[in-house]
Amino acid sequence: MIKKIDHIGIAVKSLDAALYTYKRIYGLEAIKIEMHESTNLKIALIRVGDVLIELLEPIKPGVGRIGQFLKEKGEGFHHIAFRVDDLDHTIDRLNQIEVPLRDKEPRDGADKSRIAFIEPASTQNVLTELVERKQEVKGN
Repeated sequence: MIKKIDHIGIAVKSLDAALYTYKRIYGLEAIKIEMHESTNLKIALIRVGDVLIELLEPIKPGVGRIGQFLKEKGEGFHHIAFRVDDLDHTIDRLNQIEVPLRDKEPRDGADKSRIAFIEPASTQNVLTELVERKQEVKGN
């Protein structure tokens, strides 16, 4: 079912400020930046070995899940994402064992991925994303 950790999602108020921090402190740079109008997000992907850091900034402050998260909790860790081979099969399996899902059907994610979230109440209060990718993320 799980192949590896795909990424760690970090909610940020300013993508530019966060990218500056990651460059200045860690020497890391974004390999891809995308706008997702449907989820009100600007997303930067930073590769660290085999894992990505996904920086998430709301396009409109306070709007959407990340906007609400920032209002309630401030910047910081938002979710962990696990890579799966077959998201449809994984969702079916989780439904069979009655794991509550935020996404009953896969939806579009960053870099042409397909994603679904598990309700955090089932995973020790850690928001968990499942990600299916056809290929590894490449730069812009």
